Order: sequence, then structure tokens, then C-alpha cells
Amino acid sequence: MYADKSIGAVILAAGKSSRADGRVNKVYRELAGSAVLNHSLTCFVESGIIDQLVVVFNGNDAELLRERVVKGFNCEVPLEAVPGGKRRQDSSWAGLNKVDTNYVFVHDGARPNFSFRLLKDLLDKAISCGASYPGLKPVDTVRRLEGGFSGETVDRDKLVRVQTPQCFEYDLLYDAIEKSIEEGNYYTDDAGAVMNVAKVKPVVVPGERGNIKLTTNEDFAVVEKFLRGDEG
Repeated sequence: MYADKSIGAVILAAGKSSRADGRVNKVYRELAGSAVLNHSLTCFVESGIIDQLVVVFNGNDAELLRERVVKGFNCEVPLEAVPGGKRRQDSSWAGLNKVDTNYVFVHDGARPNFSFRLLKDLLDKAISCGASYPGLKPVDTVRRLEGGFSGETVDRDKLVRVQTPQCFEYDLLYDAIEKSIEEGNYYTDDAGAVMNVAKVKPVVVPGERGNIKLTTNEDFAVVEKFLRGDEG
């Protein structure tokens, strides 16, 4: 419980890892002494604010989930696993239907490095405004690409790189995704559904440099340094 509110977390782990050692789903690969997915689960549990955990997994990975994650994961927070769908939004929907809390985080299992402070900041904003997500402003110059040639420079002060976990009032997110599915509209993240369907603008909380989504093998080396405290 947090501020008399029940809090759930849906962790999405139903991908195929086509760009990071496709032989094994990247969330089950070892990173800093533990499976990638375990780092996210541990952070949620040790934050002390989570009442329910749901892992959405690829149906082909049931044995990996059981042996590398669930088998050695002991905590007082209820943990449930549910198969995901073809697209990210389908997996979010599957996870939400297993949650029974006032507020819910939705997180990409391939982002193993985030802080307790970030969770609290996101939750505080979601309780106040209904929805929040972490974002980082780009530091590089950004230009449009036009047929392989350089286009105009984009004002980076008006851009943000979206991260997870994202946090929502449960009914708000549930209704937004349900309606988007009914209408045949799919969004690349949960905040997109809330913005476009519910017309609610999430609060953007400052993101974290080490909250990297593991996409390539090189990412593993970078994130491991963060987890071991070798990065400033």
C-alpha cells in the first residue's frame, strides 16, 4: 500500500529478442549475477510500495520463466504469470486483466535498472494527475531525415525520450486500452493509449540515464556497469 492506495505492477516480458541473442529471450539472460527480469522484480518488491506483481511472458518461454525467475524468487508480494499477445498492447491488456489494485505500473522487462526514487516520483504524479511516465530530453542535435538526406533541425527542447515504468490510475488505463482494442487502434506504449483515447496528458517525470532498454548485446555491457555501480 502507498498513501492508502493499492499498487500493482505489470512487467512485460513477452518479446522474442531478435536483436539481442535471439536464441534466448533477453530477459532470461544473466546480467550482474541474475536474470535480467529478476532485477526489475527485485526493485519493485524492495521499493515497499507494490501489492501485486504480474509477469506477462512469451508462451514459448514458460520453462525459462519457471527455472530462471520464479523458482528462486521468494517474496511476500503475490506474483502471477500470464501469457502475452502478439503486440505490446495485447500483452499490457493481458497483464491488466490479472491486476486488482487502485494504481498500476507497466514496465518493460528489458529495462532492469531503475530506482526506488523514480517509482515514488511516478506514483506521486499518477495519484495527483492520473498518469505519468519517465522521459529524458535528447542531448544530441536532432534533424529530420528526408530520403536519406538531412532535413531541418528539430527543437530538442520540445522532445522527450520515453522510458518505463509508466504509472496510471488503474481504471483510466484499463478503459483506454479496452476502447483502443475495440476500435482497432494500437499504441507503442500505454501512455499513448491514455493520451489518444482518454485524452489525459501524463506528467513527464525526469528519467534516468541508466534506465536503458536492452536491445543489442552492447547494451548488456553498459547496463551491467550501472548495476555494479561502475558508472557515474
